[in-house]
Amino acid sequence: MQFDRSKYPDFPGVYLMKDGNGTVIYVGKASSLRTRLSQHFQSHTHKPIDMVQSINTIEFVITKTPNEALILESNMIKSYQPKYNLLLKDGRHYSYLAITDEKFPRLIVARKNSSGRFRVKGAKFYGPFVEGSKRAISARYLRKLFKIRICNKLPKRECLQYHLGNCDAPCINKISEQEYQENIDALDCVLNGKNAAKTIMEELRGRMETYSSALEYERAAAVRDQIESLKIFFERQNVERNRSSDEDFLWFHRIGGNIHVQILKSRSGVIGKTDRHCVPINEQEDPELSFCLQYYDPKLERIPDKIYSNLPEKELELLNSIFNLPLFIKPGSEKSKVLELARSSLVYSEIDSSVIKLKEELSLKREPVVIETFDISTLFGENSVASMVQFVNGKPNKSGYRRFMIKTVEGQDDFSMMNEVVYRRYSRLLKEGSTFPDLILIDGGIGQLHAAINALEEAGVQIPIAALAKQEEEIYLPSSMKPIRLQRSNPALKLLQCCRDEAHRFAVTYQRLKRGKKMKE
Repeated sequence: MQFDRSKYPDFPGVYLMKDGNGTVIYVGKASSLRTRLSQHFQSHTHKPIDMVQSINTIEFVITKTPNEALILESNMIKSYQPKYNLLLKDGRHYSYLAITDEKFPRLIVARKNSSGRFRVKGAKFYGPFVEGSKRAISARYLRKLFKIRICNKLPKRECLQYHLGNCDAPCINKISEQEYQENIDALDCVLNGKNAAKTIMEELRGRMETYSSALEYERAAAVRDQIESLKIFFERQNVERNRSSDEDFLWFHRIGGNIHVQILKSRSGVIGKTDRHCVPINEQEDPELSFCLQYYDPKLERIPDKIYSNLPEKELELLNSIFNLPLFIKPGSEKSKVLELARSSLVYSEIDSSVIKLKEELSLKREPVVIETFDISTLFGENSVASMVQFVNGKPNKSGYRRFMIKTVEGQDDFSMMNEVVYRRYSRLLKEGSTFPDLILIDGGIGQLHAAINALEEAGVQIPIAALAKQEEEIYLPSSMKPIRLQRSNPALKLLQCCRDEAHRFAVTYQRLKRGKKMKE
């Protein structure tokens, strides 16, 4: 395959290399997908030549942290068993911490067996944890902090831990079962990253500062290590959860005439597989619903226990009524984090990098895949016209171009002309029930921008809007009177310039055509 470095994001994640048959032949993880994938295609790489030559496509899943990428890589290697992955194919998993199901529970380190099940039954598990040293330090500290026993069986007399002050000796009834359970509940809050953990962290920081002020640097360093080890309980792992159900996470995104779907498959709480599809819309009214009905055909045995998606609630309810099952569910806060993995992976795979950069520079809520740009062309107030050009995923979509004759404005008044054409365009789309663009771009400065904003308010629609002024190439937004200035090499600015220049060319061409006809008459 021809490798293009710019197509891959500079984020942590997992990449899947596939051959011409769509079979996953290699799974890898990276702190930077762009850098790591570039290394695979460099001439001095140590990867097998036949592997590199067999690569037909590369898919990836973006993760929040490199640790999540490490866990997801392990899960996917076990699921796909790729030809060129020699390690991590066995049943080894990362470790967890567990509170046992006993009269006086213990805090232990737990692992899964080769079948993916925990060896300890009935316990409550926390994790997984990638960094074993931090996990070990945290476990020792938490046992001492909450006076949790470490003995496998309760002895008949107190042990050394009691005399050291690390245990309250439930073996000789020095602490009641209820009091011991209160310690366990507090420990549970810490392991879940709740407020109790934050309180402990604040106390430890105060203790470290006290030791440091007293020049007791060794003690301060020991407390610092405890703080660092406890931070792992605030790192939520989105790729592996302790669940018994099977779940799918679907993200739909329309780009041009296609609908793109990213699917993350979680089995027993572990995301181990991913699937991606690109389906032509072809005049379908509800392409997302059609995809779900075909993909989750009961005859194909693909139906998990729950499916989370970014579809509207009405469509989820309709699907549930068709399947006659409470199958499709609107994601809550926790599931939304996993669904975000699917969204970001799809966005960075299918959407042009300049569009993604524009979203970041303008602080938009979503990627401006569809941009509609307006320009006015007139000659001393005569033969006034306007143009609207449409860019989809960073490229001109000429079937979406529109021309306007100015009908209500006489003389040289660019602001009123802009108000007229913007109102006509979006009041019509609203009346027809058509889809609005992701961003409106106005060729002009703050005056033209305000005229367009007033037109949107009159039409009763809300669409993100910006203006690009010539000469200094300043970007104006409704939220700020101060313009944004980007470097000339910025891909976001280059995209806006392409939209603006194309709208100007289209408007001038139409104005000349109209002026020529009038001269002939």
